[in-house]
Amino acid sequence: MNVSLAVRTLPELTAHYGPMRTLLHHKGLTSLTLEQRETYELSIARGEVLRESRINYADGDLLLRITCVKYIDPESDGVRYAVDYMSPTASYLTRDHSVRGIAEVAYIHAVLGEFAAPTLDLSRERFSDLASFYDVTDVI
Repeated sequence: MNVSLAVRTLPELTAHYGPMRTLLHHKGLTSLTLEQRETYELSIARGEVLRESRINYADGDLLLRITCVKYIDPESDGVRYAVDYMSPTASYLTRDHSVRGIAEVAYIHAVLGEFAAPTLDLSRERFSDLASFYDVTDVI
């Protein structure tokens, strides 16, 4: 007996389950008010980190952090899953969805996307593979 696993791409998943919504963006490209953004930021910060990839400076300070977080939506009081992309020096973007699978695929897409087309100026040694690119990652 053969078993095959059907893996869908992010565009296929969003076509079926709907797109992720943008909650926080460093350029303000969201429909939320400032008060709503602050409330969502706190809710996500208090959420449960499910997955994380991180790049640190040589001294250990954070340079880039990409996380997948389970949190309680402050408006609906329901569970949602956020992908939080944050660099204290460059930018931030937080998007969420009600379906964990969508958020997980978006998280992997963000981690692999940063490796493929880095937004940060990093040393050449970091580019041999994901394990050397990120100081912490759960994407293989």
